[in-house]
Amino acid sequence: MKLNAFERAAMNNPVRAAHQHHREAAWFRRLSGGGLSGQQVLEVGCGRGVGAEVILDRLGAAWVAAFDLDESMVELAQRRLHGRPVQLSVGDVCEIAQPTASVDAVVDFGIIHHVPDWQQAVAEIARVLRPGGLVLFEEVPREMLDTWAFRTFTVHPHENRFQPGDFADELARNGLHGSGEIERHLGGMVFVGAVRKTEPAP
Repeated sequence: MKLNAFERAAMNNPVRAAHQHHREAAWFRRLSGGGLSGQQVLEVGCGRGVGAEVILDRLGAAWVAAFDLDESMVELAQRRLHGRPVQLSVGDVCEIAQPTASVDAVVDFGIIHHVPDWQQAVAEIARVLRPGGLVLFEEVPREMLDTWAFRTFTVHPHENRFQPGDFADELARNGLHGSGEIERHLGGMVFVGAVRKTEPAP
């Protein structure tokens, strides 16, 4: 689902950008064991391009492919990231236009809770990730989406939402396993974690 006007303003402003560059980047650096140095990375839901900046500048990726369902966001990202090693496109996380096992890491800055069929999104992320590859995720749990503020000011699917445990179970069903506990941050408003794709049996 595309963001409404309130969500676009909340997600596309200097305060949010600073939070991504500093606090969220620090979470992901720690969870990844030091960053994504030299890696080929896919960002699902690029917005206006701040996440790709973080992946390049704070996590050290060599190259980023990023997409968004909203054409206007992709246009903003193209202007922001002009000349950088980023491939941008309009796309759907349930039908990722990347070959199977083609990226070293996938980064999700809070996109999957917007997706009605989020289980298909997880399956697609697992498909494009190379064996041993990493997924870094920040997501919003069901109880936050059920609060008055979220229901009044934002637009999200109401059915088939997830708690951290549900999300971890679905990742595991797709061969994506974490080495540590999922962390809650911002008073429980978001949860973050890291999982790796299981190496195939010899």
